[in-house]
Amino acid sequence: MNRQALCLPGYLSKFYPALIGSLVVVLLMVFSPTQAKSPAFPVQVANGFSPIELTRTDTRYGLASLNHSSGFIPAPEGVALDNAPDLVPQEPTFGLDPDFRLHHRYWLYTRIENSTENSNWVLHISNFGFLQPRVLIRDGSGQTIKTFSNSGYESGTDINTIGRAVKVRLPAGKSYLMVVELKAHHAAWHPYIALMSDRHYQTWKTQQDFAYKLAVGMILGLILLGLTCWLLTREKAFFWASFSAVLQLAYYLEHSSIPAILWQSTYEKTALFWLLIYSTMLSQLAFAGSFLKLNRNSGKWYYAFSGAALTTLLLCVASLVLPFQVNMGLAALSYLIVALVILGSGVAKVRTEGSYYIIYLLGWFPMVLSILQVAWVTQGPRETLGEVTVSYKMIHVLYIQIVHMFLHTIALILLIRALREEKLRAEYISQAKSRFIAQSSHDLSQPLNSMSIFLEYLRPHIHGLDGTKIFDRLKNTHRQMSESFKSIMDLSKLESGTIRPELKPVNLSDLFFRLQHEYRMLAAEKNIELSFQPCSLKVFSDPVLLERILRNLISNAVKYTDSGKVIVGCRRGGENVVIQVLDTGCGIDKETQNHIFDIYYRSARDPKQTDGSGIGLSIVKHISELLHHPVNMTSVPGKGSIFTISVPRLGEVSPSQHETVKPAENMPVVALVFQDNELRDSLIERLERWHCSVLTFSSVEAARQSSTPASVLLCEYPSLRSASLSSEAAGMLAQQTVAACVCDPDTPLPDNWIALSTAVLPSQLRALLNVALRRRRSQLSLTPA
Repeated sequence: MNRQALCLPGYLSKFYPALIGSLVVVLLMVFSPTQAKSPAFPVQVANGFSPIELTRTDTRYGLASLNHSSGFIPAPEGVALDNAPDLVPQEPTFGLDPDFRLHHRYWLYTRIENSTENSNWVLHISNFGFLQPRVLIRDGSGQTIKTFSNSGYESGTDINTIGRAVKVRLPAGKSYLMVVELKAHHAAWHPYIALMSDRHYQTWKTQQDFAYKLAVGMILGLILLGLTCWLLTREKAFFWASFSAVLQLAYYLEHSSIPAILWQSTYEKTALFWLLIYSTMLSQLAFAGSFLKLNRNSGKWYYAFSGAALTTLLLCVASLVLPFQVNMGLAALSYLIVALVILGSGVAKVRTEGSYYIIYLLGWFPMVLSILQVAWVTQGPRETLGEVTVSYKMIHVLYIQIVHMFLHTIALILLIRALREEKLRAEYISQAKSRFIAQSSHDLSQPLNSMSIFLEYLRPHIHGLDGTKIFDRLKNTHRQMSESFKSIMDLSKLESGTIRPELKPVNLSDLFFRLQHEYRMLAAEKNIELSFQPCSLKVFSDPVLLERILRNLISNAVKYTDSGKVIVGCRRGGENVVIQVLDTGCGIDKETQNHIFDIYYRSARDPKQTDGSGIGLSIVKHISELLHHPVNMTSVPGKGSIFTISVPRLGEVSPSQHETVKPAENMPVVALVFQDNELRDSLIERLERWHCSVLTFSSVEAARQSSTPASVLLCEYPSLRSASLSSEAAGMLAQQTVAACVCDPDTPLPDNWIALSTAVLPSQLRALLNVALRRRRSQLSLTPA
């Protein structure tokens, strides 16, 4: 069956009236009692049609014509095709629109006169939905029957792009009666039947095959390009665009010649057919949702997409038990819902954001044109159908899909470009913020220190209860300002990479004692219990930074606990010590947990009831990443939270880690290859401030051949490009040392090379050094004693 447009999971226009009108027409097509309009054909007696005279060998002769055939006549029940020539009807014909829902078998009578010298001819029948069509040919010497099989050349059938053909021998100078028999169980497209010479058929077939295979190849190329972009960018829209294109191509290929060629398909519409249709709709919903960045916070459109997806899934399950005609109607209904949701959400985005969303909407427009074309042909006004002409729609729809994919590719490229610009803007703002904080730190800290001194001088002069209350409020405000300023400065130092951890043994018992003494009074003021579990374990960490992590966690726990208790303890966890801070406070809901470590983020807990700037947990996250101490959280709203941090246990640390960190021995040696002197000097200054040894080279080859081994190789892309290194050599170099290149985000690099932005952020540089340190430690742990 080739009725592809009726259940085509298509695409949408941005114009609501045209969309709704076309989709209503689709529904009318499905639920109408006949496949399409059947005009009132003039009464014609079968014996009265004129024969088809074969005069040329370079043309196709259409047999489905009221001028030269009887039209399609229902075959009598129980009568074989062999007896058809003896039953030439004298009744009016049924025209050229056989309705296979009323009769499963039709005959078409026509007469042929061969006036050429050619005897080798080919009879072609379009559409693979007919079940084993047959043709009977009778002349004065007898009759033969040819069968159009799906088994290809073995049965004498040639399968081409749009249908099947068999060779027939019609000696010159004779007249023939042809009876074509068509069988089908469901409504089918108008059958195109043509007779042509063998040479002309080969030329016609070659042209079709070329156009068809070219389209399929272009679609596969765009799909491969989309998957490659997804692997490189991890942008979900590329994946869903490629996946939906694969499914749509599979839908088109399902009723093409490929199933007949590969596995002699009978083209029966099984559950897999409906699964393919509904899967295509779902993948298109997923692509639209990922492109528009829909999530739970998107409001009504998120629920609209969820509802459309759920409806499509339910109809897909129902299609397993429903009959064909009902499934056709339900598929059209599902397509209507999906179409309205995709189009409506796209129009809403255009109104609010514009830009590439307009191209995104245009990407759906070619497919809507195809639907409108089918609706016009089947339901629109037209003249009496006197002849069935050839249809290349099976090829046209592939080129329409190419246009659709090309427009959406442009939209995706514009989307990635916009995201990249947003990222660069955010990096610039972050750098500007860091510079401002660094430059203004002295100006801000000096007044706070002076205020503290003045408050101490002011204390003896405070008298009376009211004065004492005001003075206490002033002291509390100063304390909050000082803590907020210190948090901001710490966060700025962490982001810029100026804080360098000094790892050494840390006694958790001493650390817990100091923290308990410090926060005991604060917990008592809130009438909550603060307890520290005894611990005799030692860990290997930076004592100052580890204490800052625990200080922030305990402070938050006390701050957000109104009643109950806060417990701090530790336990062994393999090679690590797991330190936990547990509270019975208000807890954190699941949606907030994904953002709780973001800077300035405050949870749903009423901020009026708590002090602070929302920086504490962000500092915890930064320090844990700097120390490589993973921090995790579990929380139940209304019951409390548990924050867990894993720290290496001292007993499991290699002997080299017990030594005091010495810059020349323990920090990585960095080799720089830069043509930009300003950038190179800036990197040298920062690396030496971090106590790293820095070597400079004029080329990558010189750095590679140096007698002093480097832990990190950092170069510019022009230097890497000019290096005469093969891909294997570049990959091997990256295995021996941590190799990084300063380049644009989309620049291709050799295997295992790390890309740094052209700004070379301190956080990126610090991460690069951490990679080198971890690699060195892993090598030391593998070295036998």
